[in-house]
Amino acid sequence: MGMFLPILKPRSRLIGIALLAIALVLTGIPPATANLTATVDYAKSGNTLELLFELSPEQPVTAIRLAAIEAPDRDQAPWGSQSRDCLTDLQDQIIQLELVDDQPDTYNRLWAYGWQNRDLINATSLAQGCTYLADPTDQFSPYYQKLLYAQERSRLLGLGIWDPESPLRETAQQFRERSPSP
Repeated sequence: MGMFLPILKPRSRLIGIALLAIALVLTGIPPATANLTATVDYAKSGNTLELLFELSPEQPVTAIRLAAIEAPDRDQAPWGSQSRDCLTDLQDQIIQLELVDDQPDTYNRLWAYGWQNRDLINATSLAQGCTYLADPTDQFSPYYQKLLYAQERSRLLGLGIWDPESPLRETAQQFRERSPSP
């Protein structure tokens, strides 16, 4: 006798569809709003990507600032260069962008969540211990739980900036405030 799937009642079908939708959200599939595609030229820092081309004629921007994360300052040795190196695998890769705001900041960068395939680049950077949450209490990010989990996991495992032998002891902002500007 062959196997067959029982016919589900309409209410059960709706519950099944809802559970499937929740599962898709939790697996990190890029949302429909991640509709901009870009090719990465290089990682300028641990939270900024330079693009090979302008995003579009309407968005003549070639720099993306990864939202909700902070990276060590480039001059904070050795963490600044290590943080940038975490993004070097993205060179010449096509990524999807979910813009936080469509207006560039004062450095002509657009703030965005970046996706490579099904991976949220911002969370991957946190999970590797390359960056830290910009504001761990900011729960307005649509990916707050995912980002917080990634950071806490890397912190508990002592990865990157959380390495107990050589931890990052001050934020990039604290470092810049303490360091004389050129």
